[in-house]
Amino acid sequence: MPETKASPVFLTAREAQVKLRIGRNMIYDLARRREITYIRIGTKLLFPEEELESFIRKNTVPAKKNFFGSHRYQDSRGAA
Repeated sequence: MPETKASPVFLTAREAQVKLRIGRNMIYDLARRREITYIRIGTKLLFPEEELESFIRKNTVPAKKNFFGSHRYQDSRGAA
C-alpha cells in the first residue's frame, strides 16, 4: 500500500500556548499580527502543529561561535 501523508494536526489556542510556552494573550496577539498561521472556525482558532514548529525554527536565534574569541576565557585585563 502506498504511503500517504499524515493529515495535519491542529492545536487549540491553549495547546499552542503550552507548546510555545507563552501566555494566553500572546498567542492571540501573534495570530492577530499574522505571525503564526491559524484557522478560524466560528470563534475558535486552531493552529496547525507543523506551522507552529516552523514558527519556532524561523524564530530560533543561533548561538555565536567562539563567543569569547578564543578557546580560553580572558578577563578584561587580558589575563588568561
